[in-house]
Amino acid sequence: MPYLKDQLQTSKGFWCIISSMLLIQFVLGLYSANKLTVTHDEYWHLSVGLLTWETGKFDYDRLNPPLIRNWSAIPLLFTSAESDNPPYSSDPADYGDAFLEANLQNHHQYYFLGRCMVLLFSVASGVLLAIWARELFSSSAACMAVFLWSMSPNVLANAALGTQDLAIAGFFLATIYCGWKFAINVSWKWALITGVILGLAQITKYTAILLPLILILQWILLRFNNKGLENNLPKIITLAKWGALILTSWFILNAGYLFQGTFQPINAYQFQSSELKTLNQLPPLVQKTPLLLPRDFLMGFDLQRFIMQQSHPTYLDTEWKLNGFRSYYIYALLYKLPHAVQFLLLLAIYQWFKQRNQNDVMSFRTLGMLFTPVILLILIASFSNNQLGLRYILPVFPFLFLFICPLAEHLDFHKHKIFSYLVIVAILTIPFSLRYAPDHLAYFNELSGGPESGALHLIDSNIDWGQDLYLLKEHVDNNEIEDIGLAYFGTIPPSSHDIKYHLPPELRPVPGLYAISASLIQGRPYSARRPDGSRHNIGLDMLGYFRFFEPKARLGYSINVYELTPEDVACWQMAVIRANRGSYSR
Repeated sequence: MPYLKDQLQTSKGFWCIISSMLLIQFVLGLYSANKLTVTHDEYWHLSVGLLTWETGKFDYDRLNPPLIRNWSAIPLLFTSAESDNPPYSSDPADYGDAFLEANLQNHHQYYFLGRCMVLLFSVASGVLLAIWARELFSSSAACMAVFLWSMSPNVLANAALGTQDLAIAGFFLATIYCGWKFAINVSWKWALITGVILGLAQITKYTAILLPLILILQWILLRFNNKGLENNLPKIITLAKWGALILTSWFILNAGYLFQGTFQPINAYQFQSSELKTLNQLPPLVQKTPLLLPRDFLMGFDLQRFIMQQSHPTYLDTEWKLNGFRSYYIYALLYKLPHAVQFLLLLAIYQWFKQRNQNDVMSFRTLGMLFTPVILLILIASFSNNQLGLRYILPVFPFLFLFICPLAEHLDFHKHKIFSYLVIVAILTIPFSLRYAPDHLAYFNELSGGPESGALHLIDSNIDWGQDLYLLKEHVDNNEIEDIGLAYFGTIPPSSHDIKYHLPPELRPVPGLYAISASLIQGRPYSARRPDGSRHNIGLDMLGYFRFFEPKARLGYSINVYELTPEDVACWQMAVIRANRGSYSR
């Protein structure tokens, strides 16, 4: 411990320790990126990114802004990858199909390259986390924050995938860090830097629409009646700097879309969401007003809001609801955060209350700054109808780690022996959550039953996002299976991996060999691939009968293999008869 403290006193020693932890994360991420099948949304992100580079168009898939998929596709520009120039489609998976067909031999390598680009975002976010924690607290606190980040299975799960979720977590951290620097210094430099980062966040994911509000709240928290900061700045200069921030952000957002469709009037749009539809109801003269945002950005935001406002089946603890659960993300954190992190959160809360009257380490202003994005994100996500996974609130993780990391300042085995041992033991147990590598996506903590029982609590991208098709292919080949009943929760066609299969029967079992994705076992409705690549809509709980049977094998934690005999089917039929008799008697 004394040696470690000595190392932290030097910049070289500090960055050597930080680099070592982030290198571990990077290597684990590379391992996962290479092992896992291309996941559900990831399937079309890379191909759309390549299409955008080739055509300069952003309307292939408006549901997500273009930055990260374009970033992921950069390595492909130096390979022989082809987009196959597919026609426009309302189903973005069609772009993935075209990309797969054009690059059948190398498609996994191309997705791996795209995943590596996102992994770089994770490392950069870890570096920024170290910088901010060091400035807010100390070098030891910074090391603890980066340790939590680099060892988090939930962070690693998204760092190894070519999707926007990890990147937007990093941009939330970067924007609020820059906003903190701006609020303290109120300089032109930090106004412009904050504007650039805010603009980049806006073209990463629509969740970033919250960031302007968070920056304003942060400014108020840090500057209102704060005698420690200079408050006699001329209002006109302050407003000018805020104007520069907003103008810079606007310019970056529009430049990200090459200013395509910027300044089109309101009457050039036909909006669907309740928020934007009101614009179409304005007087005709007002509808000639030009909108200052790119057309594809506005259309994408409108489409996403429209989808989020529709009823969507949501699953939590074996129960289904059409309008979501208000407690969904609280339970997701209870189930998917490692117990050591949960325990450290409790210790951090205890420590903060213990010294809340002291102007030390965690002031009310800092606490408010760190928890504003956490509370806003969880509240808004909790009232959404479309609750598909913990990844929707991934941006809260850096701020939770910043809240925990000051515990490192209170390690004192002379004055606080028991407290210090509790913190050390919790820290030492955190790496155990990585034992499921490369299956970080399916991580569930011990009291929730681990990944083996995870699907009893949460499904979709919490445990099953199509990542284990390679394992199914290996299982089929090793066991010389010529045909299998398969219901796969993924967008890549299983037949592209030379898996011979048919769709399983619905509502009632038939003897045979089956491989069923965890989400579909729990009853999720889905449009599954037929062997010819076309779609078949599986309704709510149409394959729920598989819950009656014990799987013969588990592939990863997302696909169960069943071998149903006539005797198994007869047992199921008898169980149904007994259940029906019981319901009639009541």
